[in-house]
Amino acid sequence: MFLKTITAALAAVCLAEARSAAEQPAPAQPNILWVISDDQRMDSIAAFNRMTRGAPESALGPVLSPYVDGLTERGVTFINTFNQNPSCAPSRAVMHTGRYSHRSGVYGFETHVPRGMDHWRPLVPEVLVQDAGYQTVSVGKRGLRYEEPSAKRRGPATIYQLDLGYRREFAAHGLFDWNPSVRNKDRSRDELFQFPDGEVLKWPADPTKDPADLAELQKRMEIFRAYPSGERDPGKSILAGVNSQTGDQTRDGLFVRELARYLENAGREYTSLKGETLTGPDPQRPLFAHCGFDAPHTPVLPPESFRARFRGVTYEVPEVSEAEIAAFPPQIRKLYRNSRSDHYTDEEKQAMIADYYAFCAFADDLVRQAVDAFVDYSEKADRPWMVLYVCGDHGWRLNEHGMISKFGPWDVDLRDPVVVVSSDQNAFPPGRVVEDFTQFVDMAPTFFAAAGLDLADPAYDHLDGVDLAAVVRGDAAKRDYVIAEPTPVTGPRAVIRTRDYKFAMKIRPKKIDLKDLRWAVEADYADIEPMFYDLRADPGEVDNRAFDARYRPVIDALRKKLQDVVLGDGRIEVDWAQRDAPAFVVSDFAPGADDGRLVLPEVAPAR
Repeated sequence: MFLKTITAALAAVCLAEARSAAEQPAPAQPNILWVISDDQRMDSIAAFNRMTRGAPESALGPVLSPYVDGLTERGVTFINTFNQNPSCAPSRAVMHTGRYSHRSGVYGFETHVPRGMDHWRPLVPEVLVQDAGYQTVSVGKRGLRYEEPSAKRRGPATIYQLDLGYRREFAAHGLFDWNPSVRNKDRSRDELFQFPDGEVLKWPADPTKDPADLAELQKRMEIFRAYPSGERDPGKSILAGVNSQTGDQTRDGLFVRELARYLENAGREYTSLKGETLTGPDPQRPLFAHCGFDAPHTPVLPPESFRARFRGVTYEVPEVSEAEIAAFPPQIRKLYRNSRSDHYTDEEKQAMIADYYAFCAFADDLVRQAVDAFVDYSEKADRPWMVLYVCGDHGWRLNEHGMISKFGPWDVDLRDPVVVVSSDQNAFPPGRVVEDFTQFVDMAPTFFAAAGLDLADPAYDHLDGVDLAAVVRGDAAKRDYVIAEPTPVTGPRAVIRTRDYKFAMKIRPKKIDLKDLRWAVEADYADIEPMFYDLRADPGEVDNRAFDARYRPVIDALRKKLQDVVLGDGRIEVDWAQRDAPAFVVSDFAPGADDGRLVLPEVAPAR
């Protein structure tokens, strides 16, 4: 009897605990802030340099990033995150879709209108609204060239419920530092620069016809523009100079101020910086906020308060050898001709490096303002929160490989660490550094999982990435490789990177080709314009060993894996020029190839 009584009592306790657990409310969905800088290389962040080099300086010299350094101490750094397409629009498409370029059909700057295309799925903010009940807001650069399938008139898709504006919207209300305007008959651009007192000076598209403001602009701003070898073309990108405005009046300063104003006015009407009547967020509902900064994208014009901190610094300018340039295959020679920088003077190179890092330091302060405003809003609303910071939609070369710009197959273009900070420190422990390979396709599943969505649901089978929280827990399978398709400028090209090796190849004979998707599989080795680096002996990726016979077994294995993944595992090619009913084909000769696994033969590093 005694034992029966004890057993019954224990059963009652267990039943009560089970009922209590069932009655507990589900954990509140976190507010989520997604911050992305533009064209920012990883070595502009001192904390990343400490993790990879053991010192806060980059290989070029000093950098300044106190706030992001602090974020790495408060959360998890995914130091080996790689983008899948090192150019603005396709990189942001990868993040917003959670899919590789070869699965979405978005490889470059084409406007994509997926009308009637079965492969297309809703983007991150659309899913969070439809499936998780979020309210969504965006400010600054999104970089997507996406139009709604059902749009009756052409125009950008309304994928965020509230768009607080980008450069053009602010400039239309007289709020800008730099603004290129298309208003000439030949569609050339005049550039306008506004100063704190409201004065606006013009850099004309054709300075020979309208030089009035040039001398004054050069005097005040010390503008240095890119120019081709052997000539000076004043219409090229601005690589150095000082901003015409103070930090809070730059376009990025305006973006973060507008976001803060929105967050400060939770649940009530207010007047935006542009004079619009808006309503702040509902604190009773979870919020997904996207903040895209232009900095440090060209024009590289840091505010004087940040530029002054880099005065007098001498940097180690990356050098390029004639042997390296001679080994470039034709597609990379095209990139070199388009963005070469080895012809600039030492003084010009020093200026572009110092002002670029100063602009990155300004971007660090912008991140501070955005994150602090967001966390303050979330804590006042008594709601958990998560911040995901992406250090650049891709990188930026500063004379590495003899070039300035992006679009290349090298790590300086492709490697962009991510930091996640959360009020849930069990999910994202403070100070943790994850060295597993992660990719930009992991952004979407991370947001969905944080919002409480079940990634095992077939509705999310299309995602190519994994939840970063699962990577932290060790629940996600480790990747043996990452891939990328740096197609703009060079033409169709793909890259596979392992811990020890990097292999890149041409994958199609031309940009738009809905036929012959097996061309690269059947092409002669020389025709795929191979590049191969042994990262164990050549971490700077300067010695192309693609035709070194000792590496051929490794190269053959890398080539097969890369071809199977990007050409044969559900690749979609779309003729986006057919806006109303785009023609497309799907290549699926190697289904399941992207399994994250790759075993390579052992080869001793070349000496």
